[in-house]
Amino acid sequence: MALSLAQPVLDFLAPISFTPLNLGVQITAVALPCLLLSETAHSSLGRWIFKPLASLGFMVAALAYLPSHSPSSTAPMLHLTAVADIPKAIAASGGVLGLATAYVAEFKHIVFNIAPTIAAATATAAAGAAGAVVHTTYTKAMMGAFVLGAIGDVLLIPKSGFLPGLTSFLAGHAAFMVAFTFHGQDVLARQKGLGFIVAMAAVVGPWLLPKIKNKIMRGAVIAYMLVISGMVMTAFGSINSGRDYLPERILGALMFFFSDLFVARQHFVHKTVLNKWIGLPLYYIAQILLASTLRGEVPLSR
Repeated sequence: MALSLAQPVLDFLAPISFTPLNLGVQITAVALPCLLLSETAHSSLGRWIFKPLASLGFMVAALAYLPSHSPSSTAPMLHLTAVADIPKAIAASGGVLGLATAYVAEFKHIVFNIAPTIAAATATAAAGAAGAVVHTTYTKAMMGAFVLGAIGDVLLIPKSGFLPGLTSFLAGHAAFMVAFTFHGQDVLARQKGLGFIVAMAAVVGPWLLPKIKNKIMRGAVIAYMLVISGMVMTAFGSINSGRDYLPERILGALMFFFSDLFVARQHFVHKTVLNKWIGLPLYYIAQILLASTLRGEVPLSR
């Protein structure tokens, strides 16, 4: 279990080969500190650069974890040293600009080499060709949730985008809930999740809702709380479904839940950069953990 939870971290700390399996985790791990520094400096430009980049990372990681999504064996690979030797890696790449150029080159590799391969495999599966991998409802719903999360991240950058961003994340949590439900549920385990949600609602409701004066916004927040509560509850419920990678699902859902509390605190209670320094790492780690549940996924329901 411990090794399974640590896999996304190992993907970043392992020697870098710039394969998509490592690249998505690395993109988020590099972009996140830059985003936090941008938030501290109140840099709008930094937010527009590094927030979409950090979100792109968990989507690339999710694609890489899909069992049928592997890069061509003939595709060129760029090899650097382990992350512990980052100064040497920067020097070997010709400085920070060289390292950034290497990442851009790998993005091009994904777009022009890997992405067409994925599209072709998907088309083959749709056509019912022999040997094609048919992705599960879980996989499809999870990928939809990641896309909606990335869209929500961008919508939340401008101050006027809170309600559209909230809506996008609400839809994303609904997609997570669909994924967890189709993956398999255990009633007793789900009741533990319900107990957690009831306890949190007793604390969060009286703390947050009186501070939201706008009726439309209050209704949207209540709807969001209900949906994310359902997501957490179904994440708990999947624990005894007999499948692998369950700890990441529960821990990811919980980290997502608590990260949203800091978003609410920032928007409705008390604005401070501390909310970003706690909430953003919780959020991006949660997305990486949830993305890692896609590795080894086999058809369950179609």
